Amino acid sequence: TETEVISMNRRMSGGDASLNVTVGSDGEGTMQWQDWLEDEDADQAGDYAEKDELDTRRELLNEAMEVLNDREKSILEQRRLKDKPITLEVLSGQYEVSRERIRQIEVRAFEKIQNRMRELAKGKGMLVPA
Repeated sequence: TETEVISMNRRMSGGDASLNVTVGSDGEGTMQWQDWLEDEDADQAGDYAEKDELDTRRELLNEAMEVLNDREKSILEQRRLKDKPITLEVLSGQYEVSRERIRQIEVRAFEKIQNRMRELAKGKGMLVPA
């Protein structure tokens, strides 16, 4: 319509505003329009680094899990890697051993994983010897 054309013409013929125009003072100096544009919450480099580190840790964990036998792997997954861990009681019934034995298997499996992950991380230059 003619009204839209006139409106568009007014917008297009207006002068451009610089982001470097001073708009006030923040107590430490003058403020410019561009000072208000920064998204202080966005840190793409940091987000990427976190995602990359998480992916690397997952790969290490998957690789380290290979040192466990099927029973150790199952117990560790059910006790440590689930949102709602299975109780020792349930697992003791499933494997027909005592709750204490399930706890011992869990602890030993966790230690094996920790040791293997340290080895893998050192091999990939992720850990510096203490």
